[in-house]
Amino acid sequence: MIEKAEHLARTPNGGADPLSSVLSVVRVRGDRAAILAPTRPQSVLFPARAPCLHHVQRGEICIRVAAEDPVLLRANELALLLHGDAHRIDLNGGGVARDFDEFLGSAATPMEENFPETSTRSFWGSFSFDTDLAAKVLQPLPRIIVLTDLVQRPIDWLDLVCDLILQENAAGRPGSAVMVSRLLDLLLIQVLRRWAQSAETLPGWLAAARDDRIARVLAAIHKDPAQDWTNERLAALSGMSKSSFVARFRQVMGHQPGTYVRHWRLDRAAEAIQHSNATIDTVAATVGYASQEAFSRAFHSRFGTTPSAWRAAQRS
Repeated sequence: MIEKAEHLARTPNGGADPLSSVLSVVRVRGDRAAILAPTRPQSVLFPARAPCLHHVQRGEICIRVAAEDPVLLRANELALLLHGDAHRIDLNGGGVARDFDEFLGSAATPMEENFPETSTRSFWGSFSFDTDLAAKVLQPLPRIIVLTDLVQRPIDWLDLVCDLILQENAAGRPGSAVMVSRLLDLLLIQVLRRWAQSAETLPGWLAAARDDRIARVLAAIHKDPAQDWTNERLAALSGMSKSSFVARFRQVMGHQPGTYVRHWRLDRAAEAIQHSNATIDTVAATVGYASQEAFSRAFHSRFGTTPSAWRAAQRS
């Protein structure tokens, strides 16, 4: 039975939530965490690897990414590097540069009382995504997302979550790795949510969170991409005329509605092909393609390879 569009636009709490939909596709997972608190000037080199977050709890750090202006973070400020760029951070003014793994190995997280109150203390956490698909979905986001108003507008339980992560790391109890991963997930969601609320300009799927009409449309598309999503049907769901809807959708999302529907179908298909054992025919039908040939052509156009080759490459 075809579900009514207005039902598809509802989420369990009654609202539309594009952020949850997108994060479910990229499959974010918390990875590692540590406190960076040298007692002397020190610089740390982070390789191009995992996306990460720096939250300054005391003092200040300077983040240096190639081709970007240096970013100075003071106490109660935070930076998120979602694209996993190589970068250097200077602590206590900066000093001899050491690779991160070397620095971490020689400075197993000491207890707080070992640090003088004048030294810098910064929390670091890293994340993992399904790399190829995440790169496409997250590409519109800035290389560095900075939050500087955490004193005026604190993120709920930010310090508590950081402390819990560090405690789980130190304790090494059964299930600690899963606990740390889930807590880092929560931290990332909170940071993206806060940035979406305060940033002047946002990429499409985050901008939609500020526009109830477009958010309703995205919720419906995300819930059932196989539906026949015509502009007329989406416009009715948004409560706008067709011409007003198409213009507004393109302004917010940067794409025509049909282009977004096609991209979302293929992104969901890529996720299913990688993480399930469903046949290619089944996946194609699930996202709205009646013909495997048409699905394969569209998939190749978006990902540069066939569905079967994608599955083999992602599982190798």
